[in-house]
Formats: sequence, C-alpha cells, structure tokens
Amino acid sequence: MKFRSYISLLAGVLLIIESTSAIAQSYLENPKYGPDEETRKECAKNMSLYQTFYQQSNYKDAYKPWQNVIRICPAASLNSYIRGVKLIKSRYEEVADPAQKKALVDSLMMIYDLRITHFDKKGMVLGQKAEDLFTLAPDRYEEAFKIAKEAISIEKASTNPSTLFAYVSIAKAMYDNKKLTADQVIELYSQVSDYIDAQVTANPSDDKAKQAKDGIDAIFAGMGVANCDNVIALFEPRFKATPDDVNLCKKIRSLMSANRCTSHPLYLKASVQIFKGEPSADLALDIARLQYEAKNAKEAEKYYNEAINLESAVEKRANIYYELALLTFTELKNLPKAREIALKAIEENPNMGKAYKLIGDVYASERNCGSNDFEKKTVYWAAVDKYIKAKQVDPELADAMDNLISTYSQYYPSKEDIFFYDLKVGDSYTVGCWINERTTVRDRK
Repeated sequence: MKFRSYISLLAGVLLIIESTSAIAQSYLENPKYGPDEETRKECAKNMSLYQTFYQQSNYKDAYKPWQNVIRICPAASLNSYIRGVKLIKSRYEEVADPAQKKALVDSLMMIYDLRITHFDKKGMVLGQKAEDLFTLAPDRYEEAFKIAKEAISIEKASTNPSTLFAYVSIAKAMYDNKKLTADQVIELYSQVSDYIDAQVTANPSDDKAKQAKDGIDAIFAGMGVANCDNVIALFEPRFKATPDDVNLCKKIRSLMSANRCTSHPLYLKASVQIFKGEPSADLALDIARLQYEAKNAKEAEKYYNEAINLESAVEKRANIYYELALLTFTELKNLPKAREIALKAIEENPNMGKAYKLIGDVYASERNCGSNDFEKKTVYWAAVDKYIKAKQVDPELADAMDNLISTYSQYYPSKEDIFFYDLKVGDSYTVGCWINERTTVRDRK
C-alpha cells in the first residue's frame, strides 16, 4: 500500500516537472504563487505533493508539504486552508503531549487568521474558528466567546447555525464561571434566537437550523437563568415598542411558558398578538383558557368560538364545546345557552359523559322553572336523568354520578305532592320553562 502511494507521488512530481510549458506555466506567471519564479516552482511542487497525499487520506505525509505551501505562497489556494484545518485536527488527535496539542490549536487559530487575510469571509471564518477553539480547548472559553461574538456581529441572521449553537454553549461556560450575568445571558439568547428563528422561518426544511434551534433552546432552558421577573423586565419594554413583532411575541410566550409565568398579563398579550398574525385552534384555546382564568368571560367566549371554528378534529372540538358550555354556565350565567352548547359537544362525541353531567348541573341550578314549589322541584327529575345518562356513556363517572343522584333525589316532590297534582310515580311528565324536558315522575324517599 505504501509502495503504491509513493509511485503515485512520483508520478505527480514528474508531471509537474514535465508540464512547465502548460499547467506549470500558469504558476510561474501568477504572483499569488510567490514573488519570483523559483518560489512559484517550489510552491507548485509542494502543492502537488500535499494534494497527492491528501487525496490518499495520508494526512501525516501531507502535513509537511502543506506547511511549506502556507509558508511560501499563502495566497495560492483557498483549499489549502480548508484542507489545512483537517490536517491539523488529524495531527491533534494523534499526539498525546498537552504542549503539542496546545501548539496545534494555536496553529489552527493562525490558519483561520491567514485565511481571513487572504480570502476574507471574516464573519463565517471567525465562526468556525470559535467553534474549533472551544471544542479543542474548552478552557479557552473567554477567547472563544470574543471570537464568536465578533463573528455574529458581522454575519447577524446569516450566521451559520452551528456557530449560533456554539455561541450559546460558550455563553453557558461563561455563565458557569461567573463571566456573564443572568441578564446578559437572556439578552444574548434573545439575539441568537432571533437569528435562528429567522433561518427556520425562511427555510422550514433546513434540518441543521432546526437542530441548532432545539439545542440552543435546551441549553438556555437548562441554565436556569430566566425567571419571571427578569424575563418580564427584559421583554415588556420591547413588546410595548413593537407589539406586532410575531417572532418577539413567540419568544416572550416561550420563555414565560418555560418559567411558569403564564398568569402575567404580558403572556396573554403576546399570545393575542401571535394569534392575530398566525391564528390556530390550539392558540385560540390557550387564549380562551387564559381569559377564563382572568375572569374575562366575554373574551374567553370569543376565543373558544375561534378555536371551534379552526379545529378540524372532532374529539378536540367536542372538548372545546364542553369548556365553552362550562364557561357559559359558571361565568356568563346563561343556562339555556350552556345546555345548547353542551348538546353540541354531545353531537361531536356522544360518549362524553361530562357533557351530560354538565347539563344535569345546569338543570339542578335552575331555581325559577315553574309557577309553584312542585313545578320547581321537577327540575331535579330532569337533572338526575342526565346524571344517569352520564354514567351510562362513561362508566368512570359512576361513583360521582351516584353521589349526585343521591343528593338531588332528596329534593324530589313528596308522594303527597305528586298525588295532589293528580300524578303518580312512573308517569311521564314534561318539565316546564326553557328546560322543556320529558322525564319520569319520582318521589322523595
């Protein structure tokens, strides 16, 4: 194998020597390969040597001629820097001596600087430099942090996702070593997440950006720097300045949710702004619940209806109807409307026992259905009918329904009252007023 390698190498060198009038001539006339003809010949020879070894994955023998190329003709080829990173990293893995490893890391840093000098792309290259420095020499995190910060200040939203991820990783090391405060970390995360969010939005199929975003969010969450007070202090002024910035509102919502700050008005305000720009059933439902908790019943009703209109899944829609019916009963105090909505939930899901139970509660709460005491007590027959139905369709409710049946059956009319109204136990009876429910006469035991 080694013999074949050297045969290939010899052939490559002979080709350079024999083709001076063709390919080699271009080296001799191009100043980027050196200041004079002799230097250019030397550059061409070493470039051919290292490239031959490199293509054979013989990085050890490629190293010396590659060094010569960088030394005598640093502006000759961008590939010399791209491949040089791999050559140095390969050697780094092979050596065990810490001093040698440090020297190789320094050489790698120098290669990145030379690449910038001769081929520019400063922001991108600095990003790679910071990533490699932190990976190979994590104890030099402060130096890596400065490099990454400069790279991102240049590239901004165009920064490579891996550099953004590295920046947050390095920031964690800075925070752990008390070189950054919690507020500084939050500020940094805010900037980085703006950039990575923009990349994911611009190209949803970019898996690298998505992975970087997930990693960035996970590192930040794991640092535990964000609490309600400092998240609100940082983002509330920004929200007031640009409330229509959906990405900002998403960030606010994400951070506040992660830190259990959802009861603060800022969370609700940010959620509403997101819904304006990107309406969805899930978000409408979340806003409805927030409004419900905040005792804003009419606003909650509005967003429950938005959620119903946007939701396509039958089972989910049934649950939303149920929650709206509960709101209508407990907060809006509209009993007929509450029943109407609960019945829609049952239309969507006939086995929703809790919806039947809710109708039973609505009936049992009615105090003015009838012109006399007897008629008013008949509502409990209708209520118990719903409790019986609830446990029929959902056996898990059986114990709870039996308790309610036991409770409300104590309010049935007495046998005497039933007889007085010319009725008997077992007769069919229609409960009056808006309930208008057909039921069966029963007496109090």
